[in-house]
Amino acid sequence: MMSVLNKINSTLRSNRLRLAAILSCVLVNCQAVDAQRGFVDFEKIVLDAEFTGGYGVELADIDGDSLLDVIALASNPAALVWFKNPSWEKYSITTATASNIDTAANDIDGDGDLDLALASDFSLSESSEGGSMHWLENPGDAIANQEWEMHFIDRVPATHRIEWADLNNDGSQVMLSLPIVGVGASAPDYSVNLSLRAYQKPSNLNVGRWASVAIDDSLQLSHGIRVEDWDLDGRDDILTASAYGVHLIQFARRGQTIAKQYLAMGDQSRERPAVGASEIDTGSLGNFPGAEKFLATIEPWHGNQVVVYTQGSNRNALWDRETIADEYANGHALVVVDLDNDGFDEIVAGGRGEPYQLSIHRYDVESQSWATIELDAGGVAVSGLAAADLDSDGYQDIVAIGANTQNVVYYRNGGSD
Repeated sequence: MMSVLNKINSTLRSNRLRLAAILSCVLVNCQAVDAQRGFVDFEKIVLDAEFTGGYGVELADIDGDSLLDVIALASNPAALVWFKNPSWEKYSITTATASNIDTAANDIDGDGDLDLALASDFSLSESSEGGSMHWLENPGDAIANQEWEMHFIDRVPATHRIEWADLNNDGSQVMLSLPIVGVGASAPDYSVNLSLRAYQKPSNLNVGRWASVAIDDSLQLSHGIRVEDWDLDGRDDILTASAYGVHLIQFARRGQTIAKQYLAMGDQSRERPAVGASEIDTGSLGNFPGAEKFLATIEPWHGNQVVVYTQGSNRNALWDRETIADEYANGHALVVVDLDNDGFDEIVAGGRGEPYQLSIHRYDVESQSWATIELDAGGVAVSGLAAADLDSDGYQDIVAIGANTQNVVYYRNGGSD
């Protein structure tokens, strides 16, 4: 890793891409202020200040105007809405569900607009019940029609995360479902294996239940999932964060139909359920050949740490672990994104316990360490995060949803001065 860092140091010194001074401040609603002098400016825009029970947030173009809208869901009381970009007016998607937990946008019926897969009826304490999965059909005019038609997919207790993935590079996406615990698991250990499953969209969408296959049946307490083309071969791969740490799951690799690689153990120093990893994302320290790839996690389950993993010289060994922050309370959301367009990814993380915290972790090449930049202290009890360029200005923005603070917040990235 040192050779890569030396290359980074040389490149950045010659081009003066990094400033030494780091200043952080709290954002004020609808006012542009510095998140870090010489870094980027953010404007805090509250989309909803009375969104009770907020849990998840997703960004997708609901109305087909080429602008990403904000989809927000609440668990209790249940709600599923979207905010239209750029007016940020709020519209309902459905009022017919309970205990919503996750969404995943996709053109399921092939009519050109984005539908939503929804996981609902979630209960961690009743892990033998619930776990409904439906797809909600975009009505075409989602402003005039605010109760989307709902179609059944399946029911798997404790389903917690759903994602779409092209696992075969054939242009056909499957829906992945990941329960947080196995059927019948109970506190405090939750020591029952869960089933990560793949659902193929049926040719006849009116079927009573979608067929599925089990991809893996060996994880426990799996809170996070990341889908990406890990090895750039055109096929999506799967990263999971569970009680056992981080695994990479790939199709048709190393002579196996499904290959599973153990990348990181997570935090195994505590008692269950506070073990392993809770959230997972990936990033890169540079956009040049040979730039270091890293994993970013929240640890342990609903934990206090943000952890970075980098690969050591032994390609068959577990990745090297570095804790870069340990002050989060009930850490619950994490995204990795290049906020200043310099080719180096930042880590955005939040906790939903008091004191509420939303921070940016930025790698400083000169000191070879991670600096923490306070984005919003106390303003949002972060249960979900998403990042994308919402205003088409070339900079990645951040959206957070808060449970106890009952808000949906858009942090508009104005770029650097």
